Amino acid sequence: MKTKPLPITHNYAIKSDGIRNFQLCERRLVDPTKSPKWAEKVAENPDLDPAPYEKWVEVESYHGRLESALNAIVVRETLQFDGGTIEELKANLASLHAVIAESLKSHDFSAEIARFKESEG
Repeated sequence: MKTKPLPITHNYAIKSDGIRNFQLCERRLVDPTKSPKWAEKVAENPDLDPAPYEKWVEVESYHGRLESALNAIVVRETLQFDGGTIEELKANLASLHAVIAESLKSHDFSAEIARFKESEG
């Protein structure tokens, strides 16, 4: 059984495959009106909501340990950082670590960790 994504940062979440891995998910904003079949869908259902919506998509990133998954989030967020100075990068990293720490306080990963430990024997 897979778990639902637990947001860690604004753009990334972690979920478990329920057996061995933690997987990274990336937040995507979907505009349904950009779909090639939008006109078809609206013709079938005129009350269809055209508002953009958010969806979490698995990225090809599997981790046997929670620490590794969190590190992968730090790496991805850092690679996407658009600052101009070392000081800005340091501040961004400090902020990112604070966001992750706060997220870990608000989520209970004990069920996922227990399943992992059971699977290891």
